[in-house]
Parts: sequence; C-alpha cells; structure tokens
Amino acid sequence: MSSRDTSRIELLRRAHRGRRSLSTVSEEDYIEAIYEIERAYGYARLTDVSRVLGLRPSTVLSMVKRLEDKGLVEYMRYRGVRLTPQGRERAQRIAESHEFIRKFLIALGVDEERANIEAELIEHFLSPETIERLRRFYDSCRGD
Repeated sequence: MSSRDTSRIELLRRAHRGRRSLSTVSEEDYIEAIYEIERAYGYARLTDVSRVLGLRPSTVLSMVKRLEDKGLVEYMRYRGVRLTPQGRERAQRIAESHEFIRKFLIALGVDEERANIEAELIEHFLSPETIERLRRFYDSCRGD
C-alpha cells in the first residue's frame, strides 16, 4: 500500500470519526419541521410533523419526547408540540444555514429545486465554521 493510499485511509477514518451522529441530524430535521409548521400555522400537531417528515405518528411522538427531555420542545397531549426558546434558537440557526447554502448553490448554477433539496442535506453536515467561511467567500465574490 502506498503512502498516498494510507493517507487517504487516514482522512477517511478522521472524517467518519468527526461526522455528526445520525441521531443529531434526525433531531435537527424534527426541530426544523416543527419550526416551519409553527411559522405557517402558529402551532404544530404531531400529525403535521408526521406528514412533513413522512413518518408514523408513534415515531414522531418518540422523538418529540426525547427533544422534550433535552429542553428543545414542549409537548402537550391533544394540543401539539412547540419549540422552547432554546429549540427556536437552534431552529433559526438551522434555517439560516439552509437559506444561505440554498442561495450559494443557486449562485453556482444549481436549479432552485435541486438547491433546496441539497441544502437540506448539506446543512446538517457542515460545521458552523465552514458555513461561515463559505458565507465570507460568497460575500467577497459579490463584493459585499
């Protein structure tokens, strides 16, 4: 095995060790869905979250209870779920990252629908530092 092969293997190992857990990504999907539903309707029902994420209501309820234990949402039986101030702050950061990445991809020539889908995927895996560097690069290209 060449040193190039072993260095690639080492990079792969470090990338997988440093990546965010899928449970964190899943939590962010729920928080983002609840945030958008609340913005649209003023409240979020489990059935709304279930429909948006394409999951069974029982699955949604399990995650909502985990998010409640972490202080990110408040769940009221028969009334729905809403973000706590901590959950709302996290949701706003996710939404801002998504919107920036979407705009960045569109500036690169990616069509809007594809940019929106890919921003949804990318937003969970880039660090805030990397997103900020991309934002500075984007602004410098635009002359801001």
